Amino acid sequence: MTTRQGGFVRWSVRALVWATLFASGVGCRTLPGATTDIEKGEPDIALVGGTIHPTPGAAPIVDGVVLVSGGRIRAVGPRDSVHIPEGTRVVDVSGQTVLPGFWTSHVHFTAPVWEEAATLPAAKLERQLQDFLLRYGFVRAYDLGSAPSVFEAIRRRIQRGEVRGPVLLGAGGGLVPLDGAPVYLPPGTLPEASTPEVTRAVVRRALDEHGKDAIKLFTVSVTRQRPFPVMSSDSIRVATEEAHARGKPVFAHPTNVSGVTAAVEGGVDILAHTVSSAEELPEALQQRIVSKHVALIPTLSLWEPEFKRAGAPEDVIARQVAASQKQLARHVALGGRVLFGTDAGYEPDVSPLREYVLMKEAGMDFHRILASLTTEPAAQFHQEERFGRLAPGLDGDVVVVQGDPTQEIEALARVRLTLRQGRIVFQAE
Repeated sequence: MTTRQGGFVRWSVRALVWATLFASGVGCRTLPGATTDIEKGEPDIALVGGTIHPTPGAAPIVDGVVLVSGGRIRAVGPRDSVHIPEGTRVVDVSGQTVLPGFWTSHVHFTAPVWEEAATLPAAKLERQLQDFLLRYGFVRAYDLGSAPSVFEAIRRRIQRGEVRGPVLLGAGGGLVPLDGAPVYLPPGTLPEASTPEVTRAVVRRALDEHGKDAIKLFTVSVTRQRPFPVMSSDSIRVATEEAHARGKPVFAHPTNVSGVTAAVEGGVDILAHTVSSAEELPEALQQRIVSKHVALIPTLSLWEPEFKRAGAPEDVIARQVAASQKQLARHVALGGRVLFGTDAGYEPDVSPLREYVLMKEAGMDFHRILASLTTEPAAQFHQEERFGRLAPGLDGDVVVVQGDPTQEIEALARVRLTLRQGRIVFQAE
């Protein structure tokens, strides 16, 4: 259920979830990127006849074969160059496009359907994971804020092999500026970065006690008061220093130019959104983002429904989207890293289709968009040896889509088959 007040959307269910968000955690501690290996006895599989894009920018392999054995890729090449051992399961994907598995870097398990994740029948939980992520090719996902008990229950059941699902990583902390409670939460719900000492304690607890894989900061949050409060530079620096000392990344929710500036100067690694206002980022700041190797998650498709719910006129919404696209275009032109993400889960429409279209309109071609789904997150999160390409030795994470995404980017959303470590985790009917 949603209610509207003061032009903002206030999510009652989400408020309950976020009441315990970030600052606490439950369940066993796991290492970043931990997975459950493929089950013994899983048959080898060969995807035959498709057009293969083994890595962004590489020449396609027409009428190719991807052979997966023991959960790892064993061979990739033209049909006449790959030997398929006897007993291999052969899947004909002629006329389709074969790609590395996808990674989305901004999701939330905050919808009501996840509340009983610990006790849902395995078949039902697996179906929900398919509908949310696997049917769109996402075999890895970064959760940027869900109730810890929910997130850990889902991750634990995947790791134990109870359900087939993606590799999940989760951010903790959820620190806001002093008096920076977001409009959809009561004051005091999320921890405030009131002093560097408080910030340090929250970050250490999230990483050391609760095993979170990253820290998230609201360097500026949308509050009831104006102007929106900005997190102090000392608190941001403390948070990033503590996280980086443990090899963990820091995400920032920036909201506006002040939030971006504070995040970049404080040493964060990833901006979780483009700026959600029609402000333009100064050129010097855009260059600073790239020179400091700060990655960007565009979430372009978030702004249309978000501002529609708030009652904004169509021309205002168009300006919001155009400003975000301009920020993304400049980031790409300067050589910045882009990580795909849509805020799915907070945003009820979890399809990535609109995001692909808006990214293409912003000037990103198929190969750059594919990189944001594969090689860029693999590099950002230090998973290059297991993920991001179709190459011998890497995990058997493969997506087959209907159509040619080099000609129509919408084809990326028409997933026919998703493999996670060689297992079929989604197959279109």
